[in-house]
Amino acid sequence: MKIIIIGSSTGGPYILESIFSDFPVVNAAIVIVQHLPPTFTRTLANHISSLIKMPVSVASEGEELAAPHIYIAPAGSHLLIKNNRTFALNNSEKLHGVRPAVDLTMLSMQKKTDDSIMGIVLTGMGRDGADGIYFLHTLGAITIAQDPATAPIKSMPQAAIETGGVDFILTPEKIKHAIIQF
Repeated sequence: MKIIIIGSSTGGPYILESIFSDFPVVNAAIVIVQHLPPTFTRTLANHISSLIKMPVSVASEGEELAAPHIYIAPAGSHLLIKNNRTFALNNSEKLHGVRPAVDLTMLSMQKKTDDSIMGIVLTGMGRDGADGIYFLHTLGAITIAQDPATAPIKSMPQAAIETGGVDFILTPEKIKHAIIQF
């Protein structure tokens, strides 16, 4: 299965909208971990759904990943992926001051020969995603950071780049094309 994990924070909904506008159906499970207050999770899912012809939902405990599908991490819970196939919600302490933290989603992945993984860190404050993107890089995943020059808040993609585990530094438009080609 092709699995794409995208982490974003401040400015993320705008960047996600630019990536998923006029987006084709791709045979991948796309997991978006966006730092949002609980009341906005469903709104983000509905908005992305309005832009795309793929199914979009908020991930739930025990749900199996499917492709093509876009999953939004529920606010207030860390989203883990067991055996690269099943969602598990975790209410442990906040990491980097946030829950969900994309680091924990990325760190829950495993190297499997029948999976292709892509990790993407977009705009945001802090360093959530840096440890996760480096870990995915060690698994052989394709790793991407948004070009900090195009990010409303540069620190998340910059922290990811500074790990040395980012394969590509791309604009949102080029991230869209990378996902489609993946």
